[in-house]
Amino acid sequence: MAAATRNATRKNSVSSKSKVTKGIYTCGTCLKEVKDSDEALQCEVCMKWFHIVCEGVSKELYAVLVSNDTINTIHWFCKNCNSGAVKLFNIMNNLQSRQEALEKRFEKLEEDFTGQKEKSCDKLEVQQIVNNAIESDKRKLNVIVRNLPEVESRDNNDTIQVSELMSELELPSENVVETERLSTRFTKDKKPRMLRIKLKDMKTKRQVLQKAKNLAKSTNEIYKNVYISPDLTYEQREDDRKLRQELRSRREKGERDIRIYKGSIVKGQHNLLNADTAKNE
Repeated sequence: MAAATRNATRKNSVSSKSKVTKGIYTCGTCLKEVKDSDEALQCEVCMKWFHIVCEGVSKELYAVLVSNDTINTIHWFCKNCNSGAVKLFNIMNNLQSRQEALEKRFEKLEEDFTGQKEKSCDKLEVQQIVNNAIESDKRKLNVIVRNLPEVESRDNNDTIQVSELMSELELPSENVVETERLSTRFTKDKKPRMLRIKLKDMKTKRQVLQKAKNLAKSTNEIYKNVYISPDLTYEQREDDRKLRQELRSRREKGERDIRIYKGSIVKGQHNLLNADTAKNE
């Protein structure tokens, strides 16, 4: 039973019902005729009629359901439909949550567009901004691994190498969704190709980037030259390069206790992981 609107009596209903012959309605449970004198309710999902005895509805509750005081506030479902209705409501709530999340993302894009007003964006520039946002979203769970050894096999999928790397980072390998080498051919000097790893969630990504800083101190020689960084778009890499150049320049001029944090150079220490780097700055 859930709140909504319901016809007060069987006689008032104009919707279709379970019929035996014209003008005669049957109970959806016992299949016997539902007479005008019977105490019965109509399910507003399947639209069938049910004796209250067959559905286990007490006389007191029945009196409330057909009362004029509740005619516009209470909805009644039969037992069979009630569970399905609950699932439907849950699905609707989930869809609403997803819609709200999408609306927030569009609002963020609109804010990005607003920030481009001084550049007098034409249609191509606007499209580029949208494409960059989409590409960034696709990469948000990815990290790039450099110098991780690989075997010279076309069938190699790096499962063992990645599993051992996650073990070195003291993280479960089950949090790896998929892996991909970023070149189809080995280089002449046999240098390992860069490896893209897609992780299960943002929490795992933060943990990988944080723990990657310790690889240089690993007792295993294989990992001392392995570097892990976020999977950035071309525009993000350019912004990151310029930011690092500025950081080096300022440090050379004597500034201390500065670092890159969330796309800016800031002073002091921060507990949050810098999302733009996995290596020591």
